[in-house]
Amino acid sequence: MPVESANEEKSAVNLRIRTSLKTRAKSLGVNLSQTLERSLEVEIRRREQLEWLESNRQAIEAYNRRIDERGPALAAYRSF
Repeated sequence: MPVESANEEKSAVNLRIRTSLKTRAKSLGVNLSQTLERSLEVEIRRREQLEWLESNRQAIEAYNRRIDERGPALAAYRSF
């Protein structure tokens, strides 16, 4: 995860969450801002990976077909 910069600007946001969830988090000392930031970083990374896979799907499938048909490049030079 990215390390937070001391100079990085923060934005105030308004969120609505279940009261019971907020109460439990507060009783456990959960920092809502930090938790949200970490969760958003994870979710953003996951979606970016899915987006990359989708945008490169044809190339990946073509490469896999080539390997299935011809084998890996330089396979003849393997010693194992």
